[in-house]
Amino acid sequence: MGFKSGFVGVLGKTNVGKSTLINALLGKKTVIVSDKPQTTRNRIRCILNLESSQIVFVDTPGLHKPVDKLSNYLIKQAMTALEGLDLVLYLIEPWGEVKAYEQRIFEQLAKMDVPCFLIINKVDQAQGNEVLETIKHHAELDIFAEIIPVSSLNGHNIETILPLIQEKLPQGPAYFERDQETDRPLPFLISELIREQVFQLTREEIPYSVAVEISEMVEREDKPLIELYAYIDVARNSQRGILIGKRGEMIKKIGQRARQQIESLLGVQVFLELKVRVVKKWNEDSKQIQRLLGRDA
Repeated sequence: MGFKSGFVGVLGKTNVGKSTLINALLGKKTVIVSDKPQTTRNRIRCILNLESSQIVFVDTPGLHKPVDKLSNYLIKQAMTALEGLDLVLYLIEPWGEVKAYEQRIFEQLAKMDVPCFLIINKVDQAQGNEVLETIKHHAELDIFAEIIPVSSLNGHNIETILPLIQEKLPQGPAYFERDQETDRPLPFLISELIREQVFQLTREEIPYSVAVEISEMVEREDKPLIELYAYIDVARNSQRGILIGKRGEMIKKIGQRARQQIESLLGVQVFLELKVRVVKKWNEDSKQIQRLLGRDA
């Protein structure tokens, strides 16, 4: 058997655990996670290099009903990710019946000439016969090559997914260098780690009104240290005050936690300076959305 390679799209509604699943399959944290919906904003390709194959997972923004220009942008990113895939992993939770929203998505997937696996995530949270009922109702649709119940968070049954993916992938060359883990540039990955801390430490609308932009990255020559300067952009003045916090406590906490994550990523000591900047109503401005989010798309 020759070398296999291919692109595997990971889709599903918001907060279903797509990024957590990808991290579990990769065996390391590559994409940011949060218990809040719409954490992922851009298509991110995460590369798993195995002895006889290269699997490129495409993490996508969660599918949801659009409410503004930003959410419309996210839906477009998710649907564009369907182009050129060799396999689709569609995630749901064990809620038994086939949801009407999913039914419409499944009809689109059925028209694609690629196999689709249904991943029933969060089975550790299921009650009674919910998992069996979910399998039964979705198997009746007769569009899934595999239906796999898992828990991405605790690793239950995750090990069954990769061999099944490898079976379906076509033979082909490696698309990326063997030591490459993602197609995103380093500033993007760093900005995502900062944004992750905003998601984890703030509430209500704040996380969804935030974009992070790395303005400068300097590798010191006199000692093993990288200096990072970044803007956290918000849509309103009131959000700026919340992010800075009383006596600067919130922005300090965000910076401390982000710096630890960035140092783990880079393997070197980091100096991180964060500034909060108001870009009024950027999440309703197509040009600003493209500038802040689309620059790495």
